[in-house]
Amino acid sequence: MKLKLVYISITNKVNNTLDPRRRRYTLNMNIDPKLFETIYTSRALRRFKNEPVDDEVLFQLMDAAIRAPSGQNAQDWRFICIRDPKIKDKMHDWAQTPWLRYSARYADDPSEIDKLPRSQRLSLRSVEHLVHHFKETPVVVLVLGLKDRHSTPGGSAFPAVQNLLLAARGLGLSGSVFNFPLSHESELRDLLEIPDSNQIYCVIPIGYPSDQHGPLKRKPVKEVVFIDRFGEKWPFAESQPDKGWEDKWMT
Repeated sequence: MKLKLVYISITNKVNNTLDPRRRRYTLNMNIDPKLFETIYTSRALRRFKNEPVDDEVLFQLMDAAIRAPSGQNAQDWRFICIRDPKIKDKMHDWAQTPWLRYSARYADDPSEIDKLPRSQRLSLRSVEHLVHHFKETPVVVLVLGLKDRHSTPGGSAFPAVQNLLLAARGLGLSGSVFNFPLSHESELRDLLEIPDSNQIYCVIPIGYPSDQHGPLKRKPVKEVVFIDRFGEKWPFAESQPDKGWEDKWMT
């Protein structure tokens, strides 16, 4: 169904005219809000339960992923779904390299991590957990695409990635892009026998989360969206709450 945005202009009681400064915007709610609820609550959860992702669930994830748009309808995306413990062990080892390089800044005092702002601290701790438990991930998805097939590399792959992540949220799972294992890309390519004609775009660990999905903290729309020219403020966005419209979709 179509989403219709309408406004109600409140009458100016002094001269009985419509006051555009006091417009209240609302949504025509003849729609299914579940999609928006999914979007507004899809956190990047990186701690997984020790619970397998069955073939039926994995197939649904991938069947949703390939519904994404593709440049020239090339559909050149390819996905490798990894369950083999030996392969995950190797990827686990390779994921340590960038983490050790990054975490070196906290080597003298690891407690410095806990002094970071809450959102940054929680994200970093969850990445740390995934680094140390990557091999326990139920399934890892590699997203590939043909080299030089599109003028914007990845432009036809990442819509499928987002479909995959939203489908995971809809089925009670979680996933996020986690490219640390690509620090040893040549070894990974050899291990998985990936032809030179294909580029690896990202690595997505997927499983049933031990943490909870919920509201997301994001910069306000008015800070990141411009009208017509870079830096040109959008008056409508300026008038909206900083947390956006999540209250319309949270149940």
